[in-house]
Amino acid sequence: MKHLLLLVALGPLAVAQAPAAVQGRWTSDAHDYWTRNSTERWVSIQLERGDERSGLGVPERAVPALADERGSGAVHFTVRRDAGTFQFDGQLSNGRGSGAFTFAPDAAYISGMAQLGYRLGDDDVWRFAIHDITREYVQGLQREGVRNAAASDLVKMRIHGVDPAYVASYRTAGYQLGVDDLVKTRIHGATPAFAQEVKKEGLGTPDVDDLVKMRIHGVTPEFIRQMRDLGYKDLSIDQLVGFRIHGVTPEFVKAFADLGYKNLTSDNLVAMRIHGVTPEFVKSLSGLGYANVPVEDLIKMRIHGVTPEYIKQMKDVGYGNVKVDRLVEFRIHGVDADFVRAAKAHGFNNLSAEDLVDLSIHGRRWMKG
Repeated sequence: MKHLLLLVALGPLAVAQAPAAVQGRWTSDAHDYWTRNSTERWVSIQLERGDERSGLGVPERAVPALADERGSGAVHFTVRRDAGTFQFDGQLSNGRGSGAFTFAPDAAYISGMAQLGYRLGDDDVWRFAIHDITREYVQGLQREGVRNAAASDLVKMRIHGVDPAYVASYRTAGYQLGVDDLVKTRIHGATPAFAQEVKKEGLGTPDVDDLVKMRIHGVTPEFIRQMRDLGYKDLSIDQLVGFRIHGVTPEFVKAFADLGYKNLTSDNLVAMRIHGVTPEFVKSLSGLGYANVPVEDLIKMRIHGVTPEYIKQMKDVGYGNVKVDRLVEFRIHGVDADFVRAAKAHGFNNLSAEDLVDLSIHGRRWMKG
């Protein structure tokens, strides 16, 4: 008798815990779709559940009426997920649909997920249905070593396409990644195949942050090979990333090699790009008589504004063939063509380059009035 009373007492409790059906409104637009795997078209259905709005992606083949831009009339369709079933009723008008839906959770799914370690509440079941988190998906992740992931982590991985095959591929590449790293690599396209290709280029086994950094900035295996063919065989990942950030391309290196600047250091190349030392700048200087200027001087000239135009202007006022260091000194102390003309107007004629600098520093007061 005691056992019978116990069963009667537990019965109502089990029924009370079962997730209730969800009702709400839906809308769709035949123009609101995306393509998956290059060919398969997916339709987006917008769901309103109280104050919450969610998007449900469904293959066009499952709901062809919603993908018809001229579709009109009554519509009824069903979307089945492992977590439960969506029933839709409504109307279409010129490719736009709207109506009411009901979502009925699947009791076997809830029980099966509990066996996998996930005791789901109503909101969890709803989210798992929206993102199609199946028991098979969770089991596959657990087989690949992704255990004890939070419910929110499962949603995050599903959204970004982290599936068991992806986890397995990374393990084959020599990585045992956690949820955040798996998601990060998917977001930025640092795939297991990319990691394997990078290893083949002699960069060892980069950590996840390095792989992501390389993908963000476009350090591809091809780029690594191109730079190696130009003589840059031992660049670190940070140096390669620095090249991409600052625009040190194979074409840039080749252009300077053609001008006689061979075997430039990685620091030289980055500094040249940062300060605007271009092949065109070097050619212009050569045309003005400044050929084979050392890289350090080219950078100084760009930093202080010793441009080809400035050199021409100083030549026009009588200061041609001035050494690079003196031109830089001119710019630092404000000696330009206007200053020279003003000095001459006050009787300061035929000054040496050194005197010009001295006059600019100490004698500007003599030129007032």
